[in-house]
Amino acid sequence: MSAAPCVMIYNPLSGHGHLDSWNALFVAFLLERGWRVVSLSPGAVDLRLRLAQKELLSHPHLYIAKWDHPQRSFGERVRGRIKRTTESFVKNISGLWQKSSSAERAYDVTNNEAASDPEAGYLIPMEFAQRVRSVSKEAPWHPDFVFNMYMDLYRTDTASWHLFEKIQKINWAGIRFVPTALNDTAPKEAYYDLRSLRGMCFLDEEVCVPYRQQRPQQSFGYLPDITETALPETPSRLVAEIQALARGRLIVFMGGTIGSNKNLDRWAQVIKLANPKKWFFVQIGEVHVNNLTAEDRIAFEELQNNPKEHFFMLTEYLPDERVFNEVIAASDILFAVYRNFTISSNMPGKAAAFNKPILVASGHLMGRRVEEYSIGRSVSEERPDLMLEQLDRLVDLPPSLESFAAYRHDFSHAALCDNFFEFLEKASA
Repeated sequence: MSAAPCVMIYNPLSGHGHLDSWNALFVAFLLERGWRVVSLSPGAVDLRLRLAQKELLSHPHLYIAKWDHPQRSFGERVRGRIKRTTESFVKNISGLWQKSSSAERAYDVTNNEAASDPEAGYLIPMEFAQRVRSVSKEAPWHPDFVFNMYMDLYRTDTASWHLFEKIQKINWAGIRFVPTALNDTAPKEAYYDLRSLRGMCFLDEEVCVPYRQQRPQQSFGYLPDITETALPETPSRLVAEIQALARGRLIVFMGGTIGSNKNLDRWAQVIKLANPKKWFFVQIGEVHVNNLTAEDRIAFEELQNNPKEHFFMLTEYLPDERVFNEVIAASDILFAVYRNFTISSNMPGKAAAFNKPILVASGHLMGRRVEEYSIGRSVSEERPDLMLEQLDRLVDLPPSLESFAAYRHDFSHAALCDNFFEFLEKASA
């Protein structure tokens, strides 16, 4: 009897958004289908907690590797030493040049390189390759395939991925949450030209079509954007506090990682316009202030420094998604009128899971899905007055239970699992 296939699930980011729940889901899918799993993630503690809740933590086909700095080969150590020596020499020469030259000729190599590199803060593919190689040597099973949970974080240039290909010898694939839109041109990301890359997954079925046409030698799979729906075993203090403050008023919830796309300025305007005797607004999530627009930042400071009586805000990431779900279950309407947000989100899935109407921005993927399944309404992302008007309509004419059920069916764990394995079997063949 041949051994079960082994997949490495590589999750390069932890502690932000819903990526941790997806990481645990994919690991669980593989274990439940009889595959062996090597997990590599900086969020190993979170993964263990989630797998324990699924009663899979002690599964014999699971190996959770440590997120240590990967061991480099002798040749890499030598090249690294040469690189550091060269950089030190250039820095010293640059310093002498600046001291002996006029202000017009002063030149900082490092700062100029960073300023001219739009992907200076992105993840380096070489680290991905080194970690995979290092863990593959120590794991009890050698992975047959590697699946990267978040390809949006990586550099896209040819030089970086050429170096990656020299080390990474295992076939691999991944998820791209915000893929490049294709017309008649090939994708710009250099990793699509690698022999080791067998394909990519997207959360929008229509996006797969041009990629399949442009890259027929690779697999491109659609994954429905699903969500975890578990609730805590005992009620949380957070929800008790929110309900006490709401005092029976209609609760409108907006949450998740909060950056410029969350449309914070318009959200704040809706709060100002709303009748405080009828509505209570809740905002929960880590706020990335540096990512906010100037308008958003002013609105955020106003919400912080002059809070309204009908508004509650918690500016931190909730590590336990069950509590996040509990807040949604206690709310009346979900607010997701995001700014220029063209991709998928799991908030409609949350809405359908707990039978909560949702308000989203019109004209994009979320708007089309919400309108198609009739689980809420869509509205202009620029019009706070219309947003408040649509909130009233969702109260007067809420979606039917059948609408929520239809969405849950098409965006279920079973649907995601089936699509994932269909893709995995094609890509890893």
